[in-house]
Amino acid sequence: MKKRNLFSKIGILLACLGMLSLTSCFKDYVGGVPKRQKVTTIIGEDFPANDGLHVASDGTIFASNFGVFDAELGKYNGTQVFEITKRGITIKADGFEAPMGSVQDSYGNLYFNTENNNDAVSGVLVKLAPDGTSTQLGEIAGWPSGLAIDDHDIIYSANFFAPTLHKILPDGTISVLATDDRLFGGVGIDIDFEGNVIVANFFTADILKITQEGEVSLIANIPNLTQGFAVGYMTIFEHNIYATAINENQIYKVGFDGTVEVFAGTGENGNTDGALDEATFSRPNGIAADHRRRILYISQFGTAGLRAIRF
Repeated sequence: MKKRNLFSKIGILLACLGMLSLTSCFKDYVGGVPKRQKVTTIIGEDFPANDGLHVASDGTIFASNFGVFDAELGKYNGTQVFEITKRGITIKADGFEAPMGSVQDSYGNLYFNTENNNDAVSGVLVKLAPDGTSTQLGEIAGWPSGLAIDDHDIIYSANFFAPTLHKILPDGTISVLATDDRLFGGVGIDIDFEGNVIVANFFTADILKITQEGEVSLIANIPNLTQGFAVGYMTIFEHNIYATAINENQIYKVGFDGTVEVFAGTGENGNTDGALDEATFSRPNGIAADHRRRILYISQFGTAGLRAIRF
């Protein structure tokens, strides 16, 4: 009797394991067909930002508004950084000059570059505390643009108008990590799984790797993009690089082995949702990954909008 009971229990266990395996298969396949990824609009033409995005660990999105060129002012007219949650959109920072990029550290401080706008002489890195108090951490020569932050709260700043990559320690110390002509025009920036800094060049469409020793190398060049107006921003998600081809209205996927492919967008200027190869974008610019929820968010420099791709 004991042996029969034992074999019976083993049989039930094996049957349960078989059902678990079958259930896991259904997570990836519906009706025998792999689930198709889609582009969806989260916020339409009322979205008030057109530049860099950052997603915090709790899913909060921060969006900088660089604005549009104002001929009367002779510069871009954005002044705000926004916070987007399920409750809606709120102004996180106001009264700044054409803010670019944004990152949040583990203490809830938000950082972004400002006052670079159109003179290309220098910009200011701003720290915004959770209580709303803002501090200028210091000037960065050139046109500091996109920001990235690592697990140790060390910030890195790309440079749109200088051949440099800057490193900012948690105590506010700013230094140059690397100098290389290929870094001139850097905007998109992120940290890879080995701690290297990855920078996308707005002008040339080069995707560059910078080690902690300051060594610069080419990962890939995205071909056939408009030189001088090529890549807006980029982000790393699940060991691939995703970059916005701002003038081609597409999102590119770049492997660390140098492979390049169109990931989403027909190339037409528009705001059509749908399958990756059917959707349209209007000058996609900012892009950031929500790693926990497996979502890519995209801002647009053309017709306003916050778009999303769920994995």
